[in-house]
Amino acid sequence: MGTKSMNATFLPYSIPIIELIAVIFATVHFKKYAASNERYFLYFLWFTFLIDVTGTILNHFSIDNKLVYEVFTIGSFLFYFYWFNTILKNKTFKRIAKFSAIMFLGVTLIAYILPSYGGQGYAFVTGAICILLLTFLHLFQLLRGDEILVVKYKLSFWITTALLLFYVGIIPLILLSQYLNVEGASRTVIFISLNIILYGCYIIGFIWTKKKYNRF
Repeated sequence: MGTKSMNATFLPYSIPIIELIAVIFATVHFKKYAASNERYFLYFLWFTFLIDVTGTILNHFSIDNKLVYEVFTIGSFLFYFYWFNTILKNKTFKRIAKFSAIMFLGVTLIAYILPSYGGQGYAFVTGAICILLLTFLHLFQLLRGDEILVVKYKLSFWITTALLLFYVGIIPLILLSQYLNVEGASRTVIFISLNIILYGCYIIGFIWTKKKYNRF
């Protein structure tokens, strides 16, 4: 089997493998954050892993998995908006999280009703930009708080950092790929690399976090 053939065979399974590694760490270290709002991430990561396994299996048998991922994408954004709403203390920041969810749903609805408007790409970018805004708000909250010296032990810091790095990379990929001729294997490699960064930060967070700093 040639190198190109091996890469083509391995690439579809790489993201579920990365997710499985992350979810194992999340499960092993669950006691550290079981009393915090980050506890929901354990269930979310398991669900994400199962969705990607399902999508990979459907793709293997040449069954269209587009609907599965579209529904999951909507659900994952709403989960992030909910999580940020629970961890942001400032009332204005909380309102921004709620408004972000409403705006994302509105753009998503328009994308389904008027596909010519821009499709799900615009809805995804809208959600991604909102997530970026919320990551900045949470980091601002952490860096101005009393726990700035121990921020590396807070799981929310690592999750927020992971989301920040992932969406900073994915937004240009979605918006500019057609203009930069980034398609096929190149696009897949970039996407996998961003997922490695995302789940790598999650894993570091699960390892580094300490129970006493995950009180909410």
